Amino acid sequence: MKKAYQSNWFSGLLALLFALLLFFNANSEGNSGNTASTSQVYDEMVYNVPVQLKYDEDQYFVSGYEDTVAVHLSSANRIQLNLETNEDTRNFQVVADLTNVSLGTTEVPLRVTGLSSAVSAELETKTITVTIEKKVTKSFEVEAKIPDSFDAEGYKVDTVSISPKTVEITTGEETMAEIAQVVAPLSNVTQSADTINQTVNVQALDSKGQVLSIENPAPQVKVTVKLSLPKKEVSLRFTATGTPPADVGSFTFDASTSVVEISGSNSVLETIDTLEVPIDVSGVRTTTKQTVMIPATGDYTIDPDEVEVTINPIYSRSGSGSSNTWTIDDSSTSVGGNGSNSSSSETSSEDESTTDTTENSEASTDQSADSPN
Repeated sequence: MKKAYQSNWFSGLLALLFALLLFFNANSEGNSGNTASTSQVYDEMVYNVPVQLKYDEDQYFVSGYEDTVAVHLSSANRIQLNLETNEDTRNFQVVADLTNVSLGTTEVPLRVTGLSSAVSAELETKTITVTIEKKVTKSFEVEAKIPDSFDAEGYKVDTVSISPKTVEITTGEETMAEIAQVVAPLSNVTQSADTINQTVNVQALDSKGQVLSIENPAPQVKVTVKLSLPKKEVSLRFTATGTPPADVGSFTFDASTSVVEISGSNSVLETIDTLEVPIDVSGVRTTTKQTVMIPATGDYTIDPDEVEVTINPIYSRSGSGSSNTWTIDDSSTSVGGNGSNSSSSETSSEDESTTDTTENSEASTDQSADSPN
């Protein structure tokens, strides 16, 4: 009996151990499955993150470095990752500590600070090269820098004014010694502009015309340049537009001038020899005077920009006998000057009248000869 009791006790203990083993094994697999389902990692690449320099800005001037870098962010928390990715809500910075760096050009490491513990970051660029100099400030007179395109387009510079004429440039001690000129660079202008008014940042140039690094933002000046534009004389061509009266065949135009002067760049003037001036002849039945604006684009200006035009309607007819049918002949439209076209129209009318009178006289003579005494 005693052996049987001991055997049962041992079997029960062994069964309990197996049960516990199965229980913990099942829980372990369940936890492993839960962990696998929640371990997804999200990634984002953030570009143009500014590099923050840590140094004494009152004593030193730093130049020659890349001021932005790309950062690879990753996190299992999508919301937190989005916050750090967005420029307006991010907490992290990329910092270069220059407090213990000596003067001259050297390579310094970059590090990420202020990043949430739920997000990890990896810099695409691990270091930057910087040049550290003693900061100095000096006054310079500013000169206007005219684009080379001005000469190519035929512009002539009459006067140049700059305000203020003198500015203070802050840069490194060694860079300051290289400054040969401080300029206000002008950008291109519209092709018909005879005056340039621009507010620009100045640039410091060395003896070879290379741009040197100065404190940002650079001083600004206002530049005003008066220009003489290339000029050219072109002829005017008048064309009838609108709806003429039904009994008017064509029109002639007598203008106060048939030539005007246009101003603009060489590239524009080369493409223009004649300007078309539309004349509205709607409802014109008698000689009429109009002051007409000469159409222009923004590429050139016109002098004078308007012309006085006398519109002369010309009537034409077709048919025979006593019934007359008037027709319109648009192809008869022409340009006249000093009333010459009007005179030719009157002469033509007189010739027609003379011809009609002669024909009537001859017909009357024939009738008299055939009649009995």
